[in-house]
Amino acid sequence: MSIGLLVLVVAVVLVMAYVNGFHDASNAVSTAIATRSLRESTALALASVLNLLGALLAVLMLTLTSQWALRLLGLEEMQAATADRPNVLALALIAIVVSTLVWEVGTWWYGMPSSTWHAFYGGVAGAYLALGMGASLERVAALVLIPTLLGPVMAAALSYLTMQGLLALGRSERLRMGHIRFAQTISAGAVATGHGMADVRLPVALVMVAAASAGFDATLTLALAVPIAVAIAAGTLMGGHRIIRTIGRRMTDLSAAQGLAAESSAVVVMGALALGIHAPISTSHTLASGVVGAGLARGPRHIKWDVVQRVLITWLVTPLGTGLMAVGMVIIATSLA
Repeated sequence: MSIGLLVLVVAVVLVMAYVNGFHDASNAVSTAIATRSLRESTALALASVLNLLGALLAVLMLTLTSQWALRLLGLEEMQAATADRPNVLALALIAIVVSTLVWEVGTWWYGMPSSTWHAFYGGVAGAYLALGMGASLERVAALVLIPTLLGPVMAAALSYLTMQGLLALGRSERLRMGHIRFAQTISAGAVATGHGMADVRLPVALVMVAAASAGFDATLTLALAVPIAVAIAAGTLMGGHRIIRTIGRRMTDLSAAQGLAAESSAVVVMGALALGIHAPISTSHTLASGVVGAGLARGPRHIKWDVVQRVLITWLVTPLGTGLMAVGMVIIATSLA
């Protein structure tokens, strides 16, 4: 991979890290803002700091190797097939990242929470098809399907049960509103930290793959880890207000107890699945599903099903949309190279 293409890959990855923070700020703060447990400016500042902390902690905890990065991104076969054509790998990476960026900006514009990871894996699948490597899609499909099926179902179920418990405690007057608001602040912070730890892996792994292809060792990736973490935090501070409104207000009339149930269930599910199946778990999917589960605990009429339907359709078409974009971009880029 040429130095020029390496610089271009790093540049688009940094932009993606910023947009990821901007797009997914809703994951941590939407419920706390909607229930007035935190002021919007305070919630965004808290989420930004904890996103940065989580991202830096993840970088310190990870064993950064090119094999780890390739396995996480589902790019093992692509890297092997383009070993003697590193510039083709660079063009494919750029196409995948740009398709992810386009999708994230589009879903933000329409206020739809969606997964950065699933958008990225859709782009990976499209790049494989454009390079004539359709037989290599099995690993990518598993990275999309397993977390998509398990995460939302588990988050909704756990949030439903947690909300039932909170309702019971509320009826017995053992739990007061002040307790719930304080606990929701803690759970919102945990979601923000978890998001930083989970999503920093994507841009860091991309830089590692590109650096290894260009002949650099892990030192370059470590040097860029801090700017990547700062980019995620800076994007979070800006706040994706359209998606915040969807999760916090449009899916259900959220109470503080529902917000606590949704956030705490999202943290538990993200942690359990990340440790259990070692696959990236979408904070957008788990938190939005947790909001629905908490609403169902109060009764189906409390859910705005038309909004939920549009969110689910967005989740289903995300890999398809980014995959189609990546196919076109890779074909055009490789034909011009």
